[in-house]
Amino acid sequence: MAERPATRTWLRTFELGAGAAAALLAVLLAVDAWAISATDPDFYLPDPFRPLSIALIVIFLLTALIRRERLRRFLRRAVLLVTLVGLLLEANLRFRGGDDSSIVEQTPDVLLRYRYKPGAQFGERGGEPLRINHLGLMDVEHAIPKPADVFRVVVLSGSIANDGAIPFDERFWRKLEQKLEGAAPGGRRVEVVNVSVHGYSEVQQVRLLEKVGLQYEPDVVVVGYMLTAASIQNGGYRRLGDSFFLFRFLPPYKRALTGSVCSLFAPYHERYSFDLIVRNSFERLALLRRAHGFKVLVAVLPVVEEFDDPICGAIYDRVAATARDSGLPVIRVADDFRGEHAMTFAKPHGRWDVCHPNPAGHDRIAGAIARGVRSLLDEH
Repeated sequence: MAERPATRTWLRTFELGAGAAAALLAVLLAVDAWAISATDPDFYLPDPFRPLSIALIVIFLLTALIRRERLRRFLRRAVLLVTLVGLLLEANLRFRGGDDSSIVEQTPDVLLRYRYKPGAQFGERGGEPLRINHLGLMDVEHAIPKPADVFRVVVLSGSIANDGAIPFDERFWRKLEQKLEGAAPGGRRVEVVNVSVHGYSEVQQVRLLEKVGLQYEPDVVVVGYMLTAASIQNGGYRRLGDSFFLFRFLPPYKRALTGSVCSLFAPYHERYSFDLIVRNSFERLALLRRAHGFKVLVAVLPVVEEFDDPICGAIYDRVAATARDSGLPVIRVADDFRGEHAMTFAKPHGRWDVCHPNPAGHDRIAGAIARGVRSLLDEH
């Protein structure tokens, strides 16, 4: 009987009070409601919102140990306020900055999920508007069937090929066309066709080649492999896991905390999902190569990070080994950047945009791929 008052006193320490309990419950419901509305069932990184709910509960319980009531209330209110501000940032990025509906539409193809809207404007060139071509590609129109005097190179990639911050004619695949001049057998004219959509995984890229790219009768298919190609997400929204905020701000946080952003991409390349998305797609591409008679070059593209980073280096090596296992020639484009400082190739207003280099980076990528294609043609 003597222990009961002590037990009640200990339990009372963790009492929240009606107001604090109601506030905590309201915020927890808001976090959970947002998590449900933002869920992408295909993401491969942990959901950040459920851990946030648990952290809120733990913080409230721990602040109950603070005897000064004013300090306890201040800390609880500050935590709730920061959480609500975070949700507002998520909503702003989702509904104002993350929606690409002006150029993206859903497609009945369940593997592609979405595509570019034919005819949608995506920029300007020489004062004239640039529009998605009739097959839903962010490129100019190319003749179908292929003219007899044309040698076609089809490029499969993701958002790096369609980066709106890079002038159209300075994108790496446009530069590639210039750098391959005179390389085609029989003196044919080289045309590079951009069969790339931002956010596409390797599965979607190969699918788009089958559905659209093969209509251009490619002689060579170049896979510009980005480290994001091992993930699947809805390209209408740009997020990391389910978080729009983390997509924008996790790279600088990772670099500040660990000195490298490469660890962001490691989970995509360490799980069964990598074999399902990447290895399976490379093997599919090898089958298409045999069936349609084109050559393939897998170009593993670097992120804008120190080019001797061992974490990224291991990822590049795994992708390259997987391509070779499928019988596909491969080049590590990062090797062409060795000895250079990463910030040399960062965009002036997007230094944390580690997946998309500046025009100098695009030119360097085009040069590496051009040498790879020329070497491929010389072997045959």
